[in-house]
Amino acid sequence: MKRILLISLFCQFTVFAQDDLLKLLGDDTNYKISYTFKGVKIVNGQSVELVSKGDLLFLIQHRFGTLNSGGYNLYGLDNSQVRFGLDYGVNDWVSIGLGRSSFLKTIDANSKIKLVSQINGKDAFPFSLVWYSSVFFKQSIWADMQKESYFVTDQMSYAHQVLIARKMNSNLSIQLSPTLIHKNVVIEGDLHDLLSVGFGSRYKLVSRVSVNAEYFLQFNEGTTINPLSVGVDIETGGHIFQLHFSNSAAMFERSFIHETNGNWLDGDIYFGFNISRVFTINK
Repeated sequence: MKRILLISLFCQFTVFAQDDLLKLLGDDTNYKISYTFKGVKIVNGQSVELVSKGDLLFLIQHRFGTLNSGGYNLYGLDNSQVRFGLDYGVNDWVSIGLGRSSFLKTIDANSKIKLVSQINGKDAFPFSLVWYSSVFFKQSIWADMQKESYFVTDQMSYAHQVLIARKMNSNLSIQLSPTLIHKNVVIEGDLHDLLSVGFGSRYKLVSRVSVNAEYFLQFNEGTTINPLSVGVDIETGGHIFQLHFSNSAAMFERSFIHETNGNWLDGDIYFGFNISRVFTINK
């Protein structure tokens, strides 16, 4: 009986000691929240995640035609658009990237800067904050480039975003993305500067599978439709597969935010996927 009593007292003392130790560590220790999202993109739009220092990420984005194109086109699978991208982690808080889209024959160069990370602990900070900038260049055929009316700067446009994200718990992450798009040349009557805000989320179903969604609300009046995309992320270790549906055919900010004409209710839905692979270049 005495042994049982001693063992019971020892166990209680151990539990209390552990609680005090955890409380002490919680008061004095800060730790950054990681993996708010699994990939550098939620669906089409950027997430707050950066490529790690010394890593090179190869990203393939593929978008088929619309589901309402009918059985003759195999419900869009006969048509496709693609974007190839390379992103490199310069250090723990800066990454740079380069990509090329078949949609509008556009080359893009971008950079991401992590301004602050979400932190739990004594000096807690409630969200991660990232600055993203990109420049887009629309390619032209040689004959058009020889015309007197052709200027390189006319083919350029820009995107700037503030990415604000919070990992609510181990399963749910949300993000807000205020966005400015600038076009050097526009059709008469259109605006050079376009404002929007993106809403993104991720919900983990199991350890390696999550559901993602994003929506961009345009503030400027126009004839285009706000893009809505939903998908599933599947992590396989070295790769991340993102399968999704969207009403936008484009895969870079200028076009998928402000040049989307597809309507979900009309069946203008594009099936697509992103595949990313990370290579360690320099550690």
